[in-house]
Amino acid sequence: MKTLKLKPVKVSKKLLAMLEKKGLIITPTPSKKIMQNPSCGGVEILYKTDTEYGTHKMIAVGKTDTNIMLTTHPDNEDVILINNTGKKFKPLYLIIAIHKQSEFERRARAGTLNAKDVLAIELEYNSQNCFFTVLKDVPHCEVTKPGKGQHPVFFVTEPSDLKMDIVRCSQYSFEVACHLRA
Repeated sequence: MKTLKLKPVKVSKKLLAMLEKKGLIITPTPSKKIMQNPSCGGVEILYKTDTEYGTHKMIAVGKTDTNIMLTTHPDNEDVILINNTGKKFKPLYLIIAIHKQSEFERRARAGTLNAKDVLAIELEYNSQNCFFTVLKDVPHCEVTKPGKGQHPVFFVTEPSDLKMDIVRCSQYSFEVACHLRA
């Protein structure tokens, strides 16, 4: 048996770009389509697994929404906040309830929902807090500030056919201190 001695090399943007160019890996990088569409943002599938091995996909999300509309999913989704574009993004806020959908909607129907039941979290890119999972049935949405600037882009890995349900709380509106309205 022949032994090949491998010398470790440091990971770098250049090394990852070379591996990507050869079709060996993909890095979560938004396309020009996602970056240059400030009027509506968008979603772009970066990859989707073969159903033979289970269903899973990674998407790039360009977020231009400033209105808060809470939704849930019947399964978990991973959120990845990497900005390797060199551009400065407008702030991205995760609006998240501190109760699962059934309890949140029960409180909304009863008229007992209050500001402590919902958090507006300003998210950080490229930090130790740049990856987390939103669990199933948790009311949430992502929004940004209105006005000029590069809309934020983030990545999500989730089941391939994940559905979205709008949370029923129409008797309430939500506002973030930076003048976001719903």
